Amino acid sequence: METGAYWLLYVVSFSGALLHWRLGNELLAALCGITALLSALLIGGIRITPVPR
Repeated sequence: METGAYWLLYVVSFSGALLHWRLGNELLAALCGITALLSALLIGGIRITPVPR
């Protein structure tokens, strides 16, 4: 379930980045692009913060 939500976030944010970039709104395109990158990392299971030992 959680991975499916990350995939949905990735698809929506990636398409939003392309749409905003095409319309000339670079700020929202960058925000959507960062969100797409974050969701791709979450899909891959990569930890953003180190795990304490």
